[in-house]
Amino acid sequence: MSSIKLTADSGGGTFEIKAPSSGSNARVLTLPDSADATLLTSLSSLGKTLQTKYAVKNNGASLSSTTTPAEISSDFRVTITPTSASSLMIITANLFISKPDDQNVGFRMYESSSTDMSSPAFVQSPSTVNSSQDGNLNVVGSSRINLVVLLKVFKLAGNTTARTYSPFWCQTGSNTYLNSYSGGGYFGTSGITVEEVDIT
Repeated sequence: MSSIKLTADSGGGTFEIKAPSSGSNARVLTLPDSADATLLTSLSSLGKTLQTKYAVKNNGASLSSTTTPAEISSDFRVTITPTSASSLMIITANLFISKPDDQNVGFRMYESSSTDMSSPAFVQSPSTVNSSQDGNLNVVGSSRINLVVLLKVFKLAGNTTARTYSPFWCQTGSNTYLNSYSGGGYFGTSGITVEEVDIT
């Protein structure tokens, strides 16, 4: 049986890779003075991205005081149909926000069976929800801040029915702005991606 030998740069060690076979030569990867190790010979055992959808928003939005979470923008809506009920859905929104004061703002990711986000359901809810500002994350701003909020959630597909994802926000005082500072400068962009990953 042929083998591939890789000689170490120093120390005189030798690494030997052999094809699996029966009997005493069943080692897949042999290192000097070590036990057998498993060598990956196929990508079939790795999680694979089955599909990805995305949306980008390069203009602004703003939020005034509200007691009910509101959709940040319909531009963030991403509709996807899973190919398998056992897939993992990974939803990631990177949101460039600004706050001119020290009030806080909460962020949530919602899912709906309709493309217009009617009757949305909370994705990955925290175990305790005391107010509409509780959610996937909450930002408390000091005076005059710009920052990127990374809103990332996970969910098993559960079925192969089309669904739409979109981020929401809520605050009980002041204003929060998307893609600029206070709606008038330091302009930026935001986006969302939805990935279906095979984890079987």
